[in-house]
Amino acid sequence: MDTCFAFLLLASTASGTFLKDEYYSMPPLFQLDDYDTCLVKNGVFCLGSFQLTIPKDNGVTSIDSPKNYGFSHIYYRGKKLYDILQANSNEKHHFNHTLIHRGLCSSLTCFGRADGHLSNRKQFQQCVNDITRSQYGLDATLIHLDYCKSAQTPRRVPPDVADQGFFVLCAALLVANLLGTFYDLFRNKDKKDNQLLLSWSIINNFKKLIHIYPNDDTLVSRFNPIHGIKSVSLIMEILVHSVIVSHISYLHNPDFLETRRQHPLAMFLTNGSIGVQGYILLSSFLFIHNFQLMESRHKISSIQLFFIMLLRRIFRIFPVYMFMVYCTATWSRFLGDGPLWIPIMDKEAQLCRLKWWSHALFIHNLYRPNDRCLLQTWFIAVDMQLYALAILLAIVLTQRRRAAIKTLLVMFVVAVLCIFVAAYTYDLTAMVFITTPEYVRKLYHGEPSFNWLYAAPWGSLPASLLGVMLGFLYYNLREDKINLQNYRWFRVLYRISIVGIFAWVLSAYLLPQKPSYLLSTVYAAIDRPVYAIFFSVMLLGSIYRIDQLWWRFMSWGGWQVFGRMSLCILMIHWSFDLLQIGLQTNTNKMSIFEIGGHLFVTIFMTCITSIPLHIMVEKPIQMFLRASLNI
Repeated sequence: MDTCFAFLLLASTASGTFLKDEYYSMPPLFQLDDYDTCLVKNGVFCLGSFQLTIPKDNGVTSIDSPKNYGFSHIYYRGKKLYDILQANSNEKHHFNHTLIHRGLCSSLTCFGRADGHLSNRKQFQQCVNDITRSQYGLDATLIHLDYCKSAQTPRRVPPDVADQGFFVLCAALLVANLLGTFYDLFRNKDKKDNQLLLSWSIINNFKKLIHIYPNDDTLVSRFNPIHGIKSVSLIMEILVHSVIVSHISYLHNPDFLETRRQHPLAMFLTNGSIGVQGYILLSSFLFIHNFQLMESRHKISSIQLFFIMLLRRIFRIFPVYMFMVYCTATWSRFLGDGPLWIPIMDKEAQLCRLKWWSHALFIHNLYRPNDRCLLQTWFIAVDMQLYALAILLAIVLTQRRRAAIKTLLVMFVVAVLCIFVAAYTYDLTAMVFITTPEYVRKLYHGEPSFNWLYAAPWGSLPASLLGVMLGFLYYNLREDKINLQNYRWFRVLYRISIVGIFAWVLSAYLLPQKPSYLLSTVYAAIDRPVYAIFFSVMLLGSIYRIDQLWWRFMSWGGWQVFGRMSLCILMIHWSFDLLQIGLQTNTNKMSIFEIGGHLFVTIFMTCITSIPLHIMVEKPIQMFLRASLNI
């Protein structure tokens, strides 16, 4: 999806637009007192964000007046520093340094700085304002209070009915898996198997997980590279999410991220989000392929086909997807504590409790889009919405396969034009223009372009249509016994597509930081469709084994195992990203090793937990439901 942003951390040097002395003359962007020490010493720990402003001059006209000298000195010193803050904040790759974030303790940093008779909120405001006024000549106004907590404040909320319900669900799943496993061990293999019981066998599901299809030239093995493409893309997604999540932590050295973002390879972060289109395209392509096989083998009505294919997709996604939403809404909030636990982990749990039903209906990307439970699941909703559309298109176009490609090509062009019109009308822009440190820190909260273009189904519609078109094209090529490997022009086109994928992502570096309105809307309309075109050529070339070295790498058996767990990995990894940030008790000193360590922990823990989640939740429920309905 988003690719190797971490590589730029190795390649870049610590240079910036502003001189180091000017940069470090500004108030620290983040500051945290020791959370545990504060509570042990019966202090009150408050966390919040403050807006810096120049002190009111109150009509001061002369700094020579003894009455006004002290204030005037603060005023002019603060004004000079505020100009530096604004200039620094106006840089695209920089945080907003006029907005500072503090987590302070009444018995440590704030001791003696605030009136003890005031409320915790007012004491916090008074403390931070006193520090910024005396040290920097600036006023600080509290604009968002996350919380104030003392030793007497319960560190955890008591479990409720929803928490107990999740425990019952886990117990029921464990019992079902044990019963299915015992049945598998002691069943009479000479008799017909009970598929309902066998679907819960841990042994049987583990064998299916580790089964490797050989790389011989069969219809199934031709799709082996898809496992590699999905797996490598997913690893890159985890890598970049590890960098993205660092933006929401309290950083000791935010300049580390600011300077590295100016490197050309940073485009794999700021523009790499278009890589999601590969997943959308793959989903539609594989559906059309499977649909053609099913339609040709089973003579059933179109309505039956529609519901069978839709239910299969729901059975494939729903179990592990809603299991993780339920887990995040309940047990995740009991896993730890820290100064950032409430604004990160507790907030995530509350949002999942608020929006669980919209997740169950796959409409959470459209309902209250700024309130996001499990950020990465917008893709699940978009995929399901476009999957339903792909089913309808397949039903309509299957009887006229030769005309399907031309029809879909027209629809593709119309979809791109509609995106342009929508972007131009509603001032929507591509992700590359809004992936700034401050927007990333807020996880794009309140950004219309993220909600109504990036995470909306129409934004990914061209890629979905291209996947459907590619599915029909591949079917026609097989029916006509055409092997693209024999055509030199396609081999050249295939190699161009691989270079084109990376070149298109990196080319955004050449775009102006403040593009014209027309350029911004044009790029919003074409950035993902162009990527999808390159990806479709690469995918088709991989299926036809154009490049044997690349094909063998992507067809490695280990990718098949990883690919089968891809949904579990997609659902789990973000929780481990947030968990590591929520457990931090001090400001996070960013470095290559810090990001590498965070990435290693996320990948390791994600893979370890994805194995039991796949064989005990995802696979058995999927197979049980399909066996129950005989689909």
